[in-house]
Amino acid sequence: MNDHTASAAIHLVVTVVDRGRSEKVIAVCNEAGVPLHMVSLGHGTARTEMLDLLGLGETSKDIVLSLTQESNLHSLLDLLADRMKMRYPGKGISFAIPLSSVSGRMYRALTETENSDTERMSTNMACPGKYELVVALTNRGYTDLIMEAARQVGAPGGTVLNTRGLGSEEVEQFLGISIQAEKELVFLVVPSEKRQDIMQAISHEAGLKTPAKGIVLSLPVSHAIGLA
Repeated sequence: MNDHTASAAIHLVVTVVDRGRSEKVIAVCNEAGVPLHMVSLGHGTARTEMLDLLGLGETSKDIVLSLTQESNLHSLLDLLADRMKMRYPGKGISFAIPLSSVSGRMYRALTETENSDTERMSTNMACPGKYELVVALTNRGYTDLIMEAARQVGAPGGTVLNTRGLGSEEVEQFLGISIQAEKELVFLVVPSEKRQDIMQAISHEAGLKTPAKGIVLSLPVSHAIGLA
């Protein structure tokens, strides 16, 4: 990979704030020159005493997904930290995940490159960080079980999205689960050194061999704010 490609690596920036604050996040992203977003609704999983400690009065969350190139990442996170006051506890979190590839047209839109022949552009995955994103996709109703298992081995609160899976019969038979059932998507940003213990704890309590029928995976987080 040449230096130009590495410098133009694309990251998915995930910002979690209290319900109703997504418009402000989008305004900040636009100010930072990051124009592409998707907003989803979720809810936090922190216990009441943790919400009181952090000064959070709202567990309903807005999740803003944004795409940006690596050269713009630090300025975006700095602006979010300043405008959304994420340097203070309870004001939300924002973290970045490096993408392994992105479609050529999307890549050109984000980097303004004129290379019209490239359909897919790999990004630089060599970005070890202090945090990883643990994702658990389970049957609905097992969030508390997952979070309690994760907390026992040092995980902080997570965020939950209600979703519905779609999959082929072959995939369903292989996994032994109904992909089309109503699901909950739980994601937790955790310290890298605790990632394996947290994933094992979740799998033990809510894995494929349990009624939760959970699938657990992790993704690298290159940068994060609001987690101190």
